[in-house]
Amino acid sequence: MGNQTGGASILITELAKAMKKQKPQPHRAPQELLESAHQRTTTFEAKLTKAMKDIEDDIAKNDGLYPLNGGRLSVAEICRRAGVKNKSLDGKKHKTTTKVTVEEWHKMVLAGVVQGKKNVRKTVTGRAESWKEAHRQVAQARHIDQLKLEGALVRNRVLETENAALRAQLSSASEGRVVGLPKRE
Repeated sequence: MGNQTGGASILITELAKAMKKQKPQPHRAPQELLESAHQRTTTFEAKLTKAMKDIEDDIAKNDGLYPLNGGRLSVAEICRRAGVKNKSLDGKKHKTTTKVTVEEWHKMVLAGVVQGKKNVRKTVTGRAESWKEAHRQVAQARHIDQLKLEGALVRNRVLETENAALRAQLSSASEGRVVGLPKRE
């Protein structure tokens, strides 16, 4: 029995030596697998690009405020809007490419966005106050115009009454020596 165990260990030793002598063959993935991986990467990047475009549009529509997440914009928020996991950017494929691009875009966008809950609140309140004042001015101008219109309508009624009286006076005077002038053409 001892001889069989010794033979097995010799066989294992020889196998290990043979494996060390062989150079490892690089593993080649099937073409379909490579295409699938490339498609996933392309889709991932497209989702992030679309989310970044949507965020830019939202900020432009809201005059420099990010309308979601309490006004806070982060890389995690970009990933949430894209529908991808934030951790995916830390993978070896995206760490030096996509993640760098997203972080640079994020820094660029933050330069033009009001940040922080208090700052956002102050900005929104200030904008609301300015719109409230603009509305008050428009309402006041409308009220003034309404008063002017009512005054003009009263003046028009007075003039129409005066005109009617003068016409009546003219028609009663025509019975006498007053002759009307012919109309000019």
